[in-house]
Amino acid sequence: MNQVITQHGWGLDQNFWDNYKVEFEKNGWHWQDNERGYFSKNVKQSKFIKNNLNAQIKMVLCHSLGFHLIQENLLDEASHVVFINSFNNFLPSSKKRNLIYRSLKRMEKKIILLEAEVMLKEFIRRSFLPNTMTINFQHMFYKKLGALNKNLLLNDLKKLYTDKNCLKSFEKNCNVIVMNSKNDLILDQDSSDNFIELLNKRLTKKPTVIELDNQGHCLTNLNFYQIIKRTLYNKDEK
Repeated sequence: MNQVITQHGWGLDQNFWDNYKVEFEKNGWHWQDNERGYFSKNVKQSKFIKNNLNAQIKMVLCHSLGFHLIQENLLDEASHVVFINSFNNFLPSSKKRNLIYRSLKRMEKKIILLEAEVMLKEFIRRSFLPNTMTINFQHMFYKKLGALNKNLLLNDLKKLYTDKNCLKSFEKNCNVIVMNSKNDLILDQDSSDNFIELLNKRLTKKPTVIELDNQGHCLTNLNFYQIIKRTLYNKDEK
């Protein structure tokens, strides 16, 4: 049985994956979502199901900051890791660094001044550009804002401007897929390129990089299962 464990990024929750998981579950994959707890006290850290099927896929799926939120033991156990618009250091080394840092500090100030809901709405809206949130996602997301854990949101925001000197530990022989959106308004290209460079140095197997047209930091209107299936099949053929 193939397995997936996910970790959503900053300002989101496990429902971010609802549209992703449908095709996987239809095709017999066992899907579990980690929950950070920005909108709920129901924090969840999943575990792979243990069995004797060595040929099964154990996949970790991380979006954005999710790479820095997920348990390291899952990365060690995974046979495959998929990074969606992920990074090691969110702040780029380019001249944009100070501009992005100031933007993060403004977001931090709004949380402190009890303007977190308005700020987060705008952040998520920009995260989906050039696309729009689906009506179902928007309704669900707005409804949860009243239960927002502002302290956790603030503490995790600070992770975005904390420099990381090395990659988080995971198996060097892991099969890694990096999915980057060409129209990402949140993650700077320099930070994305730096992440891929670090992966190339760290991994025994070169990561597969997929560039997505007409997609923002948060993906939508995309058959995610077919992309993963096609990528896995092509890798097996090589």
